[in-house]
Amino acid sequence: MRALAALALAALALAAAACADDAPADGPDAAATCRAPTAAPPWLDAYLATTIARLSGAADVAPGLRLADRATVERRAAARRFALDELAAAGVAAALDDYGTGANVTAELPATSGAGGPLVLVGAHLDSVAGSPGADDNASGAAAVLAAARMLAEVACRDRPVRFVLFDQEEVGLIGSTYLAGALRQAGAAVAAVHTVDQIGWDADGDRRFEIEQPTAALFAEYQAAAATLGVAVTSTAGGRTDHQAFREAGFAAVGVSEEFTGGDTTPHYHAATDTAATLHLPFVALGARLVALVIAREVGAP
Repeated sequence: MRALAALALAALALAAAACADDAPADGPDAAATCRAPTAAPPWLDAYLATTIARLSGAADVAPGLRLADRATVERRAAARRFALDELAAAGVAAALDDYGTGANVTAELPATSGAGGPLVLVGAHLDSVAGSPGADDNASGAAAVLAAARMLAEVACRDRPVRFVLFDQEEVGLIGSTYLAGALRQAGAAVAAVHTVDQIGWDADGDRRFEIEQPTAALFAEYQAAAATLGVAVTSTAGGRTDHQAFREAGFAAVGVSEEFTGGDTTPHYHAATDTAATLHLPFVALGARLVALVIAREVGAP
């Protein structure tokens, strides 16, 4: 819990900086806008390709180090260090939340106006099964969350805080997400919604369709509206045994975003040594990152 305390202090410091940034600026902060990100950022495609490659062993995650998978203690730690560095580069304060057998990477963007409303949480699991590079499962989702953090950091008006979490040990029983869901429930945290992203790298039929797993009616309406803006399709499904399930069981409104895992347009390389970056449909990953970022931006008040 010491990591959470440190994160809270960092969030307070960021909140002060964010308030100062509300004034017009002529420098690097001048690009910040109060509008939700409906257009694709020029950096997005290259960022996702590079991030997925580094997490799934197609490129070094650190100098001289490539990840055959993200299942061992050492490789999971290397992936976490990479994620921490990426969040820091995006200007989002991040820390490790160590729960004993593993650790989640946790980062937070504070609200920029008022006291801030209930927390919005967006996450993806960072680990893979042993023997699989895990490009789709789930470097695709982790990269999307890192990209969403970067996009949302550029939204200058947020009336709710946004927490980004890269969960550890999803593949061995939703351990990281179950830990965090329990901690939030025990703390009595006000959480508006939880969004998790798992496997968004496959679209063989080209229909640009995402499955929205076990949504409430209100959450599905949010995704339908964002999908219409971006020209993609969404389907509500009852499936998806991944991290959002842990939050739902703890009493929070939670939803998952995925390729058509239930509908059958899903990677044939699931949990295999062939789940490599070369097999992914990267434009579809970019659409998924944009879909999630747009939903979150609107949830925190960006027009």
